[in-house]
Amino acid sequence: MESLPSEIARFILEFRPLFRVEVFDSFIYLFLGLLLGEAKHGTVRASVFAPADYQPQRLSDLFCVHKLSPQAFMAQLVEVVLSYIYPSELPARLFWIADSTQTEKPHSKKVASLGWFHRTKKVDGRGKNLKGHCYVFAAHLYQQTTGKVTNWASVLVGALLYVKGRSIPQSVVELAKQLRLPEGLKNCWIVDRGILCRGLLRGLGEFKQFVIGRMRRNQNVYFAPAQTKTGGRQRSYGEKCRVSELLKRFPDRLRQQEMMLRVWGKQHQVEVYSAEILMRGVWRGRAQRARIIIIVVPGLSLEPWYLLTTDLELDSRKAVEAYDGRYQIEVNFDEVKELGLGHYQGRSGQGVRRWPLFLSAAQTFLKLVATGILPVEMPTLNWDWYKREDTVGQVRRRLIDLCRPPLSRTKEATVTSK
Repeated sequence: MESLPSEIARFILEFRPLFRVEVFDSFIYLFLGLLLGEAKHGTVRASVFAPADYQPQRLSDLFCVHKLSPQAFMAQLVEVVLSYIYPSELPARLFWIADSTQTEKPHSKKVASLGWFHRTKKVDGRGKNLKGHCYVFAAHLYQQTTGKVTNWASVLVGALLYVKGRSIPQSVVELAKQLRLPEGLKNCWIVDRGILCRGLLRGLGEFKQFVIGRMRRNQNVYFAPAQTKTGGRQRSYGEKCRVSELLKRFPDRLRQQEMMLRVWGKQHQVEVYSAEILMRGVWRGRAQRARIIIIVVPGLSLEPWYLLTTDLELDSRKAVEAYDGRYQIEVNFDEVKELGLGHYQGRSGQGVRRWPLFLSAAQTFLKLVATGILPVEMPTLNWDWYKREDTVGQVRRRLIDLCRPPLSRTKEATVTSK
């Protein structure tokens, strides 16, 4: 414990108001066990950081017995992340990513220990279209600068357990509600094609939050109706068109721009077309205004990409760049799985729901250190076969090397006489 950097203690103390005194001690030992790898294959193993009179059972009580509001924990994690990344002031627009760990598959076991309280095995006579289960994570997307290069990075700020009876878009809306995002700013959620739907637009629109997502090419969109001077009932929708036919039927309605985008590992000059459209079925009795963005990569055998954003003030190229950073949450999934996402073996549903929250806090700390936002003095490993020292996995190994106790002690030489 004495060899741990002081930055870890300051980060842990940010969550002190959420726990009682005796419970907070268990959270400290668990957090250290996650960082140093002791809690990956058993949370009780984190008790090695506790004094001799500590009862390891209290670590299990942290998941099952003690009271802890998951909403308050995620909201506190969001506040801590924003205070570290933006120490002076918050930007006018914040980007958030939402995605699930795995897609739905019938009778598939995706999270360890869920079989204790969910019937995940195939049963004779039950329908084959039984929905699976997974975790729905939320991450904050921000930019980091290394030398003269600016890249996207993200940290996990919350998670909900998705089980039968609620769709993934509904879980994303519930996450947006529980994170308690700062008001007065534009919060844009970046989602993939499988999550973007009218229910998501409606749910986030109630909180005055925006969406950037990939559309399906067979979806129908509408243009604003022309103004008529003959009187009568005003039309709500104008001309109708499929998304895949916009470039062919209405090229005059699209605004063309050019930008550089990394595709297949190389920088390519792409063509960006955008237009304001109306969507039907989101709100009762009125249309949903949005902007559709079409990305064409000349010279490559790729179908055009179709993006949708409800933030009409966001430039089309900025929206494309933000969606390009969506893959960062896939990197977060690899990092949090390495910390032990699928290794929790508790028997209570409450413990299964709390486990990803603790892992998100550990992954956030490691990512802030890796991106240089939270500087921590640690030794470098200097591996010949792995040059990078600023990845989450390498930061964790460096931290383990820093806190590893010496295997041998220096002993003074003694003179022996014959």
